[in-house]
Amino acid sequence: MGKGRSRDGWWARLCHGTRVVWRFRYHLLCAAVALGLWDSALIKPFRVFVVMVHEVCHAAAALLTGGQVIEMRTAWNESGHTISSGGIVPIICSAGYLGSALLGALLIWSGALPQLQRVSLLIVGATTMGMTMSYTPAGAGDFYLGIFGGLALMALAMHSRRTGEAGAVWLGVMFCIYSLFDFLTDLLSYAEFTDAGILARHWGIPWLAYPIAFTWSVVSIWVMVRAMSALVRHEATS
Repeated sequence: MGKGRSRDGWWARLCHGTRVVWRFRYHLLCAAVALGLWDSALIKPFRVFVVMVHEVCHAAAALLTGGQVIEMRTAWNESGHTISSGGIVPIICSAGYLGSALLGALLIWSGALPQLQRVSLLIVGATTMGMTMSYTPAGAGDFYLGIFGGLALMALAMHSRRTGEAGAVWLGVMFCIYSLFDFLTDLLSYAEFTDAGILARHWGIPWLAYPIAFTWSVVSIWVMVRAMSALVRHEATS
């Protein structure tokens, strides 16, 4: 009897694991393609676009906290800056890294609610287009990336449920991978030169850059893991 129950439990766990892997097959495929071709010309535009959305999050935070955005730029070497005045500086500084991770988590978690997933993708695309048109110099390379990248996301979201899901899954995976990439290469290695360093200097305590970066990293990873866990639980009960 004990061995029978043990085999039944093992088989149930194996079946559940297989269903989870099958449900996340597109996520896993996207992650494999992105990581396998990470340094290739094929993935480069997506990496730059993720940095652009990072800057869009800064700009949105500035506007939402009563500030003004002067300029928003993204470079091909995956650097960028958003110049703003006014607003709540801690929220503006935190919005880049945390905002990208939260968007990635939202796009993945909302797979449980396909209509929300499509609306989320549509909003990301429209906001990126709007911010680019308003705060990036017309004719620059990042101007066209923001316009056509945002337009592509909107088209995927509006075309059909399948294309909306495909766009959301790919972008969500890219956000999550790039967030982890940022944490390993930027925040935890030379935080003083990142948004964490800017916030620490704003407070007049430069050494806080690393604790701030570590906190952002932990919060972002926790949110991403929770989003994926919530989707797995939803699939298990549906």
